[in-house]
Amino acid sequence: MTDERVRRHDIPQRVYHWVNLSSLLILLWTGLTIYDLNLFGLQPLSVFAQTVIGATYTPLIYDLHRYAAFTLLGSLIFHITYDTGIRGVFWSELPSKADFKAQNIMAKNFLGRSREYVKFHKYNPGQKMLHIGIAVVVILIGATGLMLSANYRWLVPVWFFNVDFDFLLYWTRVLHDVLTFALVAMVVMHFYFSVRLENLPAFRSMITGWVPRRYQEKHFSSTEEPEIIPAPHEKGK
Repeated sequence: MTDERVRRHDIPQRVYHWVNLSSLLILLWTGLTIYDLNLFGLQPLSVFAQTVIGATYTPLIYDLHRYAAFTLLGSLIFHITYDTGIRGVFWSELPSKADFKAQNIMAKNFLGRSREYVKFHKYNPGQKMLHIGIAVVVILIGATGLMLSANYRWLVPVWFFNVDFDFLLYWTRVLHDVLTFALVAMVVMHFYFSVRLENLPAFRSMITGWVPRRYQEKHFSSTEEPEIIPAPHEKGK
């Protein structure tokens, strides 16, 4: 049975992936509740929190937001440590020059402008860049979140910025909110491409850990370098 399947994600990878997602969802829910999101004159998340928790929901929401932030930070540290020190695959998950050259072919194929196809080893350059983008945005959200939190404002070197703290706090909040909505957009993009029909076996592998061997051989290169598959009418040339 195992000969018909290929291991794609081991248990630690799957665990920190779902811990990351759970933390992000809690951060999004609590953050939008703190933000007091207004949709057409309604504050649905604030009303929901007040209904479920009670009128004094604010302290608990702030605590959940803080705990989820530190959980996400710990999971990301583990992710980097595990992939770098134990599996030794961290650098291979960054886009290479060959990846960028093949990206143009993949984009044309996606847009229907070419039937030429590219197989990448595990992740295509778009996935790799999205991974990096999410990591950078999460770090910046965490940094601005620390600056906004009354518990950690002593970490902010106001003297270095040489500006009024209220002014700094205002623009920190603006940046925090903008980064949050950018993160939401990237997560939605990640989810959309993950559940496309051709990517469903890879998506399921984040739960089971395995993909069918036939799917692996059809969609992924057997080496670290991208493998270019000619269009069907060009194969005989």
